[in-house]
Parts: sequence; structure tokens; C-alpha cells
Amino acid sequence: MLAAISTLLLFQFIGETLATVTHVPVPGPLIGMVLLLAWLMVRGGPSAGLESFGRSLLSWLALLFVPAATGLVTGLRLLEADWWRIALAIVVSTALGLATTGWLMDRLTRLIHDRPEQP
Repeated sequence: MLAAISTLLLFQFIGETLATVTHVPVPGPLIGMVLLLAWLMVRGGPSAGLESFGRSLLSWLALLFVPAATGLVTGLRLLEADWWRIALAIVVSTALGLATTGWLMDRLTRLIHDRPEQP
């Protein structure tokens, strides 16, 4: 279990360091997760300890939403003042995300079907 925690923290540290050094507008933990994914793909998957620790960590995931819910309650006045802007941003970003996904799926499907078969 200590090796699993160390692995996760190491990749988060690497991600934070890369984000700080390169000044990219991407959160360090996200960079760390992408690097961890690449590392796991190269290795052929997680070790038994890392998989076990990941499953136990996911079982406690709901607790991570408590601070977010507390923030919503404490910032309710801000939400009341700007609710329509937030709702509009959610609707527009969801529509753009769905349209982009649909367009990309259509393009990739055409690309696959238009490719000549390999012998």
C-alpha cells in the first residue's frame, strides 16, 4: 500500500513540477494523471497493490464532494446574483461539447469506413 501511495504522489509531484516549470495552463494533477496513464499503459496495467489501493480510494470518493457542497452553500449569494450566467455557461458548454463529440465521431467513422481494407 505504501508503494501505491508513493506512486500516486510521485506522479502528482511530477505533474505539479512540469506545470510550474513550463507555465502551461493545465493543472499539475491532471498532467500527473496523464503521465500515470501513459506509464500504466507501457507497463501493461497497474500492479495488484496499486489497483487495490485505487479501488479503496474510489470507495471514499463521495467525501471529496463535501468541500464543494460546502462552498456552494457558503457562496449562495454569489450564485443568486449570477445564476443565469452560470446556467447559460453550462448550457452552451454542454451543447458545444456534444456538437464537437458528434462531429469528431462522424469524421472518425467516415475515415474508418473510407479506408481500403488491408489484406
